[in-house]
Amino acid sequence: MDDMGVGARIGRARRLARLTQVQLAQKANVSLSLLRKVEQGDRPATPALTAAVARVLGVSVGDLNGQPYEPEPSDGAAHATIPELRRAIVAYDDEPPTGPATFDDLTAALDRVREGMRRARYSDMTVELPDLIRGLHQLADSEAPGRHLEEIHSSLAYAYSKAMLFAYQYGYLDLAGMAAERCGWAASRSGDPLWPITAEYNRALILLYSGAYVGGLRTIDRAYAASEQLPTTPDLLAVRGALHLRGSILSARALDSGTAEAHIAEARGVAEAIRDSRYRNYGTGFRPSNVDIHSVAVPVELSDGTTALSRAEHIRLAESVAPSRAGHYYLDVSRAWLLHGNKDRAFQTLEQARKVAPEMIRNHPQVHETLRVLAHTRRGTDKLAHFAKWANVKI
Repeated sequence: MDDMGVGARIGRARRLARLTQVQLAQKANVSLSLLRKVEQGDRPATPALTAAVARVLGVSVGDLNGQPYEPEPSDGAAHATIPELRRAIVAYDDEPPTGPATFDDLTAALDRVREGMRRARYSDMTVELPDLIRGLHQLADSEAPGRHLEEIHSSLAYAYSKAMLFAYQYGYLDLAGMAAERCGWAASRSGDPLWPITAEYNRALILLYSGAYVGGLRTIDRAYAASEQLPTTPDLLAVRGALHLRGSILSARALDSGTAEAHIAEARGVAEAIRDSRYRNYGTGFRPSNVDIHSVAVPVELSDGTTALSRAEHIRLAESVAPSRAGHYYLDVSRAWLLHGNKDRAFQTLEQARKVAPEMIRNHPQVHETLRVLAHTRRGTDKLAHFAKWANVKI
């Protein structure tokens, strides 16, 4: 049970560090009034505030978020695979898979993992990941240098990127970081110049979560510079578009609205340029709809609920949008309604997010924060209580 919010954890860590609220606000360069409201439970702790405070207090973002959360029976199977996935990532080519597998078998398994991630059904994908990684390493160890070995490493890069995303979604940041590093290792052996660029895009996600926004933006800039050395193709443009979207969130977290909006504009231009083309997005999920989703996320990260809602008015997500993307979008709209002061709409939209991507929503720190603030600032309802119980959040 997640029985303490981020604000309460900040207050506890602050007192242990023997800092007053005034001192912490000054050292973290955050608003004193906002810090007070967060500690009191009147406002949700934004990811940017959480990261800034964590850095001053000498704790991790995960510590303040309380992640990884205690597993519920409904998604306990996903958490239960973490030790095995950790062993596979640490041992990689020193531990054989449980059974023989051909490249075709492993490719089919990778397709199932891809679909599980797209649908935000993580429990469907995690069981296969450890042996998928071991099997691909075993094939790579026995394969002579050549194009097929490069294809195996491309598949390994993709498998590690999915392992990174899964570990990230469930709050195992150390494991996500290891998977991101292994993704970069495999990408460098893939023979595909776009894979190392995509690996940098993945690494920037770990820096984003850790609050290392300057480092994340440098990573994005370095990857983009590398992309400019390659021939322009629809595949390359899709990867560039993804870099811009990640850069937009990093910039927004760093409170640089101008750069964040510039990244959105560039990503929209890329989406228009490749709209009718067939392209490979290297697991980034870059689509025109994802630009719309990020255009709402940016003002939310900047605590500008009014702009986020005005943009959301003009967005209608198609049924083809991946549940993982749609669920995040509705969560951001819920956060925007909360910023705007409409708590009923915030909860209604959060319910919509839950319907679309339940596993992701149950394990997202901003969901836990939103539920606590709703419970603290409005009269409780049975629906809110049931939602909190489902999410394993004490209110």
